[in-house]
Amino acid sequence: MDRAQDFDLAAAAHAALAGKKPPRGWDHRLHAAIAESLGDLHYREGRFLMALGTAVAVLSLGVDALIASDHFTKIAAVRLGAVLPFTLSALLLPRRLLALQKLLMGLSLIGFGVSMAYASAFVPSPDNALLALGVVTLFGLALPVLPFRRWQMIGFALLYGLAVGGFLLLHGAIVDYAKTFIPIMMLTMGAATVLAHRIHWIERRNLLLTLQADERAKALEESNARLTELSMNDPLTGLANRRRAEDTFAEHYATPVTVGQAGTALFMVDLDHFKAFNDHWGHQAGDACLRAVAEVMRHSASRHGGLAARFGGEEFVVFLRADDATQAHAIAEELRVAIERIEIDHPASATTVSCTTSIGIALHKGPNVPELADMLARADAALYRAKAEGRNRSLMAA
Repeated sequence: MDRAQDFDLAAAAHAALAGKKPPRGWDHRLHAAIAESLGDLHYREGRFLMALGTAVAVLSLGVDALIASDHFTKIAAVRLGAVLPFTLSALLLPRRLLALQKLLMGLSLIGFGVSMAYASAFVPSPDNALLALGVVTLFGLALPVLPFRRWQMIGFALLYGLAVGGFLLLHGAIVDYAKTFIPIMMLTMGAATVLAHRIHWIERRNLLLTLQADERAKALEESNARLTELSMNDPLTGLANRRRAEDTFAEHYATPVTVGQAGTALFMVDLDHFKAFNDHWGHQAGDACLRAVAEVMRHSASRHGGLAARFGGEEFVVFLRADDATQAHAIAEELRVAIERIEIDHPASATTVSCTTSIGIALHKGPNVPELADMLARADAALYRAKAEGRNRSLMAA
């Protein structure tokens, strides 16, 4: 058996949630499912964060206009030039370019931080230090919610710290506050990294819970579908059972017939002397006979766009459309002859065994809606006449 068919994703997710295996010990199919779900989630979150980042970058210029109005044009040019090209490009990328989206996202945040550091160079003390702390705040708020994996998160933190911290130190923007600023920045980066790791762990756990719930719901749905199918089919022959036949008749055949349309035909089919057949050849041969007859009936009904059903015991019905009594009788005769030609192997006999059927036919044509009970009664009366006239024949209802 194919091992892929045996894999239970819900059970694997449950084992991962229970901590029975570390992530490196998970099945590759669970890893693939988690990676796919994370990718979809990160793509959606990335688009939201890019839109939010664009709005914040533009709105933050209002602060710069208040505290550095003389240099606002230069600050705005650097801010927008360092952020918008990356965010707008990231928003246009499709799902398959998720890695590039994340790269552009990281570059836009680094550009945002550097632009804030650049603005602090034009602001007098102590506002320059407060603006520089905004760079740290941006990092602390952004890192925990960024849709980055561990190595991506560490790489972003290092690049952000080097780019922004280096710019501030090289331009002397925070020389007077370096002893305070650097420890605060390092503590913020460390705390944000730990918090981001925790948030991503919760995110992965939630995905495992979702996978487990989805797989169990899918399995339940499939199980319910199988139960429904079993409740609508005869277990021995695989034909529709009486319940399904009644539902099908009500939905597709209980309709009035207008001029030029085919009418509703119902065949009542009964195996001749089936009790004697069972007594003589055994119940195993009887079941084989019923299955063989059912297969012929299924093929005949399907060929004429109808439905074959087992009503119980050796009694079957067929629903189909027929233009007139002549056509209905011809189809019934085809079915009767096909059943008569069935040859069933019997282990206790050197020859094959066969059976015959009698068929009663009811046809409805007219403006009124056909009723199943009425058509069954008419077909049953015709079947009774066929039995009385010698069996192995088909007769139309009066």
